[in-house]
Amino acid sequence: MTRPWGSGRVSLGQSNACDLIWQKPTGNRVKVKMADTLSLAVSVYRRLKELKCPSLEGLFLTDPETMQELLCIPSVHRLDILEWMCTQVYPPLQDHFSSLREYQSEVKVKAEMARLGFELMLCRQDDLDLIKGLSSPQHQLAFLDQLVDVIASSSGRWQRFGTGDSTSSSAEESFQRYIRMEEGFLRELFSSPHFQAALNPECNPWPSDIKPLLLVGEGAPQRRTQAAGKSHDNELGKVLKVLTKTAATLEDLKQECSFLVGDTSSSHTTVQTLKLAISDFHQLIAAFSQVYESEFQEHCSRTAPQISSCGPLFQAVHQSLRLCSQELQAIGQLVETSEKIVRTVEKRQQEAETWGGSSRSTLPEKISELKCHYREFHNTFQG
Repeated sequence: MTRPWGSGRVSLGQSNACDLIWQKPTGNRVKVKMADTLSLAVSVYRRLKELKCPSLEGLFLTDPETMQELLCIPSVHRLDILEWMCTQVYPPLQDHFSSLREYQSEVKVKAEMARLGFELMLCRQDDLDLIKGLSSPQHQLAFLDQLVDVIASSSGRWQRFGTGDSTSSSAEESFQRYIRMEEGFLRELFSSPHFQAALNPECNPWPSDIKPLLLVGEGAPQRRTQAAGKSHDNELGKVLKVLTKTAATLEDLKQECSFLVGDTSSSHTTVQTLKLAISDFHQLIAAFSQVYESEFQEHCSRTAPQISSCGPLFQAVHQSLRLCSQELQAIGQLVETSEKIVRTVEKRQQEAETWGGSSRSTLPEKISELKCHYREFHNTFQG
């Protein structure tokens, strides 16, 4: 059977203390913590196999790290395992999950799982990172281990309180029967006179050194009432001062606002325009809030991306590339200038010009003529 998860080591991306320890194992303490995590992963995997989890049928894993990847790395397979565990704890959730999947609401399915964990006092109600597999492996494995304990306990209670005939009583009926028995037990406990006597004992159980303090506290309500009355009067005085100061500030602002002091018709138009602008702004805010809650909230709740430590290196490489680009541009300009000079020289050599006489000749011809005159002059001087 093909595994839908990776086969390498677990690579954690969260920036909490556990993840930092997991990424940089230094010291015996970290090795012991990693070994404890792997042993817990093996224990949870084996207990799920004993409970005959359908998502583990055909899987025969022996590597502890692979087991941890299966249980802790986000995947569809892990979500199926967690969904099966939740339906084993509370069977009516199976139909509820099916109805939610008809509307393709995976977020609500995960929210229901987190709510069940909150009701079992295993996690926070908004701990969606734990359900999605984004929290630390230690946190996830501890949650799964406690959930397996609940499954084993609830299965044993259903078998103990059930009729023994699977066709006559479903798991939901057994669960409801168990709830009614627990409610009866709690009702009997709270209505017991012994329980009430324990809550309100006739003999004061406080030690002798604490009793004087309690007696002093019992005589203090009247003093507390008087102090409360004085503090209330003081608070009223402070509030009146603040209101008076606020009213004076409003009057000053009203005098500064010329459109409120001037023509009544113009001020009325200005106020109406301001009301219209505020109404439009309110509608925009309401529309944004609705879009945020329905579409953007899931994406905005993600953890902040990790800033790479290679930033200075990238900056140095970018600077070097920019300097190299500038040098290449300078070389290109030099080559272009050289080509222009060559074309100018060639053009000068090919064009015929007048060199102080009536005849026209090119530069090479004039140079050859000068060379001939020089040789004749040199020969004449030597002869």
